[in-house]
Amino acid sequence: MGLKEMYYNLSIVFLLLASSSAFTQDNNLGITQTQDNNKITLTIQIQKPNSHEGIRGATIRKTISGTYEILPTGQTKPVTVLCDMEIEGGGWTIIQKRFDGSVDFYRPWRDYKFGFGNLKGEFWLGLENIHHLTSSKSNELLIEVTDHNLLNYYARYPVFEIGSEYQGYKLKTLGSYSGNSSGDSMIYHLSQRFTTFDQDQDSWSEGNCAKFSHGGWWYNNCYSSNLNGSPRNIPHISPKDTSKRYGMNWDKITTPSQSHLYGTRMLIRPKL
Repeated sequence: MGLKEMYYNLSIVFLLLASSSAFTQDNNLGITQTQDNNKITLTIQIQKPNSHEGIRGATIRKTISGTYEILPTGQTKPVTVLCDMEIEGGGWTIIQKRFDGSVDFYRPWRDYKFGFGNLKGEFWLGLENIHHLTSSKSNELLIEVTDHNLLNYYARYPVFEIGSEYQGYKLKTLGSYSGNSSGDSMIYHLSQRFTTFDQDQDSWSEGNCAKFSHGGWWYNNCYSSNLNGSPRNIPHISPKDTSKRYGMNWDKITTPSQSHLYGTRMLIRPKL
């Protein structure tokens, strides 16, 4: 646990003490109060939340973005995550972030399963973590993209869930699109399994979408969005159509000649 999280939890304790002398226990915070004459003893058991729902639903809403440890339901080890507590009311776990091309996203299945990169830079949180976070509670998905003109767009989906590894980390649900990204570029990937260059589960019978796009994704045949593809400074020629150069894309706002995106973020948040 970081100092910021400990400070936050203890701040809640002291505020509760100041505002009420009658409480005996708060199950969310793990606080038990016992009183012997004029002596009050507090037992504080600080537990890691299993998602940012624990922080979102706390007595005081946390407003500081940063890294925290959570224990997703079904996992035995805590996971360090980067959360955004400012945008759209906060409580978001960032599962993907790209902005400078410093991290290679052309990686094998194992890397996409467990995650890679650096929370201070570019990263992928890991399919296993994303599965446990989205399968235990209903989550919404927020996608932010910046195009080559540095214009910002977003797409929002109210019900986001991916399946287990046995199910190929299938993109199970999305819900109805909303946003300003000129349309829904994720719906084409609904019900698709995740594909990497060494684990081909896409619908392209003649090849592997991850190999020509240089990144793992929920490919169909092949994609209308691809946030894990080649970064803007490494455009890739499509074997399907050599006149097109493919990279990180959201096809509702990109074109074959300018198919790359400058930056992306994918964020999830449990519904209260």
